[in-house]
Amino acid sequence: MTLWDKLGMDDKLIKVLKEIPPGPDASEFGPAYVTIHQLAVELDQRFPEVRKQLDVPLGGGASRHAGLVELLGKELVEKIKRYGDVYPIEAAQLSSVRFRELRLRGPGGRDLVGASRTDLPLIRLRPKD
Repeated sequence: MTLWDKLGMDDKLIKVLKEIPPGPDASEFGPAYVTIHQLAVELDQRFPEVRKQLDVPLGGGASRHAGLVELLGKELVEKIKRYGDVYPIEAAQLSSVRFRELRLRGPGGRDLVGASRTDLPLIRLRPKD
């Protein structure tokens, strides 16, 4: 059994994603997408023991070890590829074409993501047909 399974990460992520409301006029579009950074912050707010048990910072960086953001991204991409439509979480990409800056604020108002020149993964619960 992997640490992901021991921590019940699939169930925790599903719970977090269920609690993220869609926009007021977007109910026909299904569950809201969030960036992997937003998902990491929301997970950390609801389940702080996860980051403690993984012994990682919230975000990582070029000079730091991988953080919760990177670990979530890596694991979710692998699971979505492996299980496809059976997995209850799906991903999409937000293209960086023609946008200049995206800022996400974490706890305490600290920037988690600033200007990005790469596409950003978007995560949401898979809509039920």
